[in-house]
Amino acid sequence: MARSKNVSFAVLLFMGITLIASPILAMENEDESTEAEYIDNESLAASPESSTEILPGFLKNCANTISKSIGDKVFNYIFGDEKSLDYDTCSEVTGSGKECHDALVKYVAEGAMFKANYNFYLKRGDDLYNICLAVFVD
Repeated sequence: MARSKNVSFAVLLFMGITLIASPILAMENEDESTEAEYIDNESLAASPESSTEILPGFLKNCANTISKSIGDKVFNYIFGDEKSLDYDTCSEVTGSGKECHDALVKYVAEGAMFKANYNFYLKRGDDLYNICLAVFVD
């Protein structure tokens, strides 16, 4: 009788763990499939006006083209008080492409902290990209 209770408890414990873990595993697999999507030039050609309409995978791919340290420099230049740029920063910014750069700037500028000065930040992002092209890349 005691052995029967132990087996029943073990089966119930296993079923409980399975029920709890299966939705979590499903979410992880769903995230992985989103990351693995390939974005071709045709889907990039129809660029949405607002970054909230951009696929999260697209933004993630764009962000992954820039290192964290360079991303911090770019953020501080556009949204902070950084005044200088260097070759490495400009190389990564222009290497990611204008569309990625614009999408990331729009995404941040649409946030609550920056939305009031949205057009200013978009212009600042354009200025950064154009300076990089003119001074460091050409």
